Amino acid sequence: MAKKTAPTTENAPVIDDASPNLALWNSVQATDPAYTKSFSRSGGFRGTAINHTYQQKRATEAFGPKGLGWGSTVLDEQMERGAPIVHEKHGVIGHEIVHVVRIELWYIQGDKRGAIQAYGQTTFVGSNKHGTFTDEEAPKKSLTDAESKALASLGFSADVHLGLFDDSKYVNDLKARVEEAEKPKGPSLDELIAAVGAATNLDELRAVGQKAAALSPDDRAKLKPVYTAKQESLK
Repeated sequence: MAKKTAPTTENAPVIDDASPNLALWNSVQATDPAYTKSFSRSGGFRGTAINHTYQQKRATEAFGPKGLGWGSTVLDEQMERGAPIVHEKHGVIGHEIVHVVRIELWYIQGDKRGAIQAYGQTTFVGSNKHGTFTDEEAPKKSLTDAESKALASLGFSADVHLGLFDDSKYVNDLKARVEEAEKPKGPSLDELIAAVGAATNLDELRAVGQKAAALSPDDRAKLKPVYTAKQESLK
């Protein structure tokens, strides 16, 4: 009988992140922490929930408006009988009912149409510490669940599903990158050089000079002789 070889870092599979097949995945895998929420369930399970409107916005960014560049179609749905509902005095008084939906999520990428099937489910009738309940929004929640799973298989918010949000350093670094990206950007060096050339008096030129503070030291050094020459010509 052949002896099994224990896995090592030498024979472990390596993913080529530069592969063109991962272009979409790489562009949508990072999740803005502002649109996530930690949750816990009975049994000690903990996880990170992602705002579905945020996911739809990301899909629209990648494919175009929903209904034109991407969307989902309900293939079938049903109510499934679940676990028994037990009353402490009367025993089994019924069973949970779970709403299950199967969808096809489609999307357009370039001149090709892709499609993925996924399932979503939500407890429609169940029980909790307050007693029995009926969730009239179960169908909507199941559809949201199915769309989220389909989008995840394309790489959307993959960092959450890969467990990276369990690492506080990763989340903090991600927050810092998001904050940096959201900072208002000042004019570029080329734009300021053009503005210096267009200035018709010293007041306009000084206003341009104030905007130069947002430039890097190297770009400010490049702008300085252009600014000085224009300043002399306007005196």
